[in-house]
Amino acid sequence: MSLYSRLFSKNKSKRLSGSSARGWFGKKPSQNLSMGTLNKSSSKPKSSKKTRLGVRSTGKIAVSIALLVTLATAVTLLTLQWQTHREIRDIRIKGSDMVSMDEMYPRLEHLMGLHPDSVTSEDVLGSIEDLAAIKSAQYWVDPAGSLVVDIEDRTAIGLWLDGTIPKLVSADGVFLPYKESITQTYPLVVGFLAKDITSDRIKPSSFHTLGSFLDMAQRHPTVWSSISEVGHHPTEGIIALSHEAGVKLIFGTSNLETALEKWTEFYTKEALKRGMQTFHTIDLRYAGQVVVKENPDYLQTQFIPNRSGGSS
Repeated sequence: MSLYSRLFSKNKSKRLSGSSARGWFGKKPSQNLSMGTLNKSSSKPKSSKKTRLGVRSTGKIAVSIALLVTLATAVTLLTLQWQTHREIRDIRIKGSDMVSMDEMYPRLEHLMGLHPDSVTSEDVLGSIEDLAAIKSAQYWVDPAGSLVVDIEDRTAIGLWLDGTIPKLVSADGVFLPYKESITQTYPLVVGFLAKDITSDRIKPSSFHTLGSFLDMAQRHPTVWSSISEVGHHPTEGIIALSHEAGVKLIFGTSNLETALEKWTEFYTKEALKRGMQTFHTIDLRYAGQVVVKENPDYLQTQFIPNRSGGSS
């Protein structure tokens, strides 16, 4: 068929339709290029791109892991080297208000320059156990090479006069160094004989009850601020003198906590109103009551008749 017939034939639409017909100048009709074909052709480069991304991510993870391993190895080697050449270069005190560096350093000076692993508890704690102010202690060596001694001081609960030399006394009777800078006040401990005293303490057998009393008294502010001297009497037990007017207070030997509470209540409700000078003795030993002996000398001065002036 001629080109003219193909162009102007009445059946040209039929010739041009169908799956086997060809378009203009032998090209396939555009309708045969479906969207599905386009999607398939475009999906191939995407799949390739994802593969490349996965390879890159895996490579980055591998590099990161290698860097971490290298860093960890370097840190380990540096730590081992530091540990090998580590030594004690300084001594520091922590937690103590009563132990000075002048007392501490001479006892621990021999440890300077030693490797921490070669130092034992006996080397450190055994060297300072003779310091009376230390109740307990622990130690460590910090990264800077300082030997740090963390100290718990004994608690002072009273003042003892050895002749004219003042000493603080702990709850277990140990003498502690007295410093002029101390601002807290303590009751004066009295009444012990020479046989009860050693060079560094009051014997525990003699001081046990009084030490327990003073330890409890510190937790009762009214009691602590109102007593000036305290001692132990063979029959009356714990006795004290008040700061104001020197009134004798008898606390006994048992139920001391109850006696302290009774004194707090009596002092705030009665003694402050009447005045401490009106009392001679206040006995707190008996359950449910406070036995008071009035001061006859003071009472007498309140009733002396006025004899001056006038005539009868």
